[in-house]
Formats: sequence, structure tokens, C-alpha cells
Amino acid sequence: MKKLILLGLSVFLLSGCSYSELNNLAVVSALGIDYSNNEFKLTAQVMDIKSSNDGSTTASTLIYESSGKTIAKAIRNFSVRYPKNVYLGHLEFIVIDKEAASRINDIFDYIMRSPEVRSSSYVLFCENETANKILKPDNEVKDRFPVESLKTVLLDSKDRNGTIYDLTLEDFLSTYLKKGIDPVVPLVKTTNKKGMTATSVIIDNMAAFKNKNLLEPFSSDDAIAYNTINNNYHDIVIDGKYKNNVFGAVIYNPKTSVDLKIKDNNIFVNIDISIDSKVIEISDKINLTDKKIQNAIKKEINKELKSYIYSLIDYSKKNNTETLGLKNTIYKNYYHDYSKFKNKNIYDEAKFTIKITNNMYRFGNINKGA
Repeated sequence: MKKLILLGLSVFLLSGCSYSELNNLAVVSALGIDYSNNEFKLTAQVMDIKSSNDGSTTASTLIYESSGKTIAKAIRNFSVRYPKNVYLGHLEFIVIDKEAASRINDIFDYIMRSPEVRSSSYVLFCENETANKILKPDNEVKDRFPVESLKTVLLDSKDRNGTIYDLTLEDFLSTYLKKGIDPVVPLVKTTNKKGMTATSVIIDNMAAFKNKNLLEPFSSDDAIAYNTINNNYHDIVIDGKYKNNVFGAVIYNPKTSVDLKIKDNNIFVNIDISIDSKVIEISDKINLTDKKIQNAIKKEINKELKSYIYSLIDYSKKNNTETLGLKNTIYKNYYHDYSKFKNKNIYDEAKFTIKITNNMYRFGNINKGA
């Protein structure tokens, strides 16, 4: 990873940037934004890059801290304490604490105007701790890049766990600025262990973001439901039960459509999910070569996944939040009816139907093959 970072930075040199100019840049890989006492407090993980005339380049990690009444002023105030110019062109993560989230319009107004920040930067939110704590571990190791751990956890968990997903700046803003839909954001936290290192930072949950506030975190079932509906993972493992025997099944490649109809002022929502699945662990007492048992197991998988979807619907109803963007669908497809529903709790109003098509394969176990 470090080699890739250094290779990317070599573009500076190829594009005409001199060694002295490169040495004068503080290249920020992650930016933490906290808000307290009417000030933004910034924490930057900086790649301390040193290049020499023989063409070799080395890098280590430094932590820069600054504050200001505005994001723009806080960025400029880095220069008061540190000798290098802060450069955001390689920013990979933006970490925002709960208090700063209430100032989200100010934050993204600056970021959207900045020509440096990439729309592909990942966005994370802290629920109960500061961004400074996330990005400034107690035992920072100078020759490592803490942002590497964040990226690895984020992408691996997104593809194989189903409880988080990789929210980019572009994704967040495109959802946040739409009518009738609330963004769902990944949550980051530390393990709160003494002697904490960068690897003690974990991303393991999500929450809806409404009216500039983080709502209560999803349950793991809610998160899997959200990511299934939005086709956000490659494969995940879920547990089920057949005649008091617990089994494990892998769900692959969800393909989901959400169809909303309005008839006689009633809302009907059909959620149609197509999945592939296979059993990967089951009691040796279960004969999976039996077609009736195969169909029963498939029904149990569908039942379990349906329960996750209904859990997400209950979360949306309880918090009156638009996790599925139903009002956005009404706004686009039933514009003249939008005013009737925009201030209502749609999840109280709607009638939901969930259909799951499950292509199950690879039956059998260690005792009785397929």
C-alpha cells in the first residue's frame, strides 16, 4: 500500500513538480472534523514525504491539528503551526463527529468549493467520540499509514459482512440534496483499549442521518436489510434454524427493486429481491439430498431475510426517517401527490409486500453429498 501511495505521489514529479515543491507539501490522507466551543477543530493525518535528488522518495505519518470559526480558516491556520502547505488532493477519508454533523452544510459548502478534494473520498461519522480520537491513536506509529487500516476494514466488511458500506463524498451529497430520502452513513469508533494503535479503529455499523442529526444506530439486521435492498455487498453469511438445528448460509449478489404505487390515496410498496444462496454449515443429522428438506431450508433463508427487511421498516417507522427513499419516489413519479405525504410517516401509511426469489445451490454436507 505504501508503495502505491508513493507511486501515486510520483505523478507530482512527472507533471513538473520539483523536489523542493514536493517537500513543502503536507499531503493529507484523512481529515477529522470536530466542533466544540463554536469552533471547528481539524485533525489531519499527513503523509510526511521526503524526496531526494537521486529520485528516491520516503514517507511516514504525522498528525496536524488546527481550529477556526470556519473550515476555511481552520485549514489556513495549519500554516501557523506547521511549516508545510496542507494539500487535500489525495484525501481518502473525511471523519465527522456528531457535533460537527449538525454543521454539515458549512462543512460541505467548503469542501464542494475546494478544487482539491476528490468526490471519491470516503465519509465516516463518529457517534460517541471525536474525530481527533479516531485519527490520533495513543501510540501512533510513524512509519505506518493509519488510513490503510480504515480502508481495508471498510471495503472488506462492505463486500463480506453486509453491516456497512463504502459511502463516498459524492454518494452522500447526491442523497443529502435530494427530496424525500435520508442518507445512511457508516459509523466509526475505537475499541477504547489502552496502548491503542491505528488498527484499533473499527467501522461496524450504520445510522440514518436526518435533519443534520445522526439517529440511533442500525441493528445488524437493519444494516443487512439496507445493504440487500441497495445491492451493496458481494456475499454475506446469515444464520437460520431448521427443526432446532442452526445452519449457516451464504447469500450472494442481491438484486433488488422497490416499486411504489399510489391508489385511492393508499401507498403500496413491493420489494422484490433476487439472491443466490448455498448452505455452508449444518448439522450432520440433516439430509440435504432430500428435495423437501432443500425447499424447507430455502424457505427458512427467505424467512430470515424477510425478518431483516421488516426490522428496517420498523426502524424507519420508529424514527420517521426515509431510509428507502419512498417519498423521493413519490416526488419523482407522483409529483401532484407529494404534498399530501411529505410531512407524514410513510412507513405508517404504506402497505409492504416482500418477495424473495432464492436460487439455492451446492447442497449436501460432510456425511451425505449432494
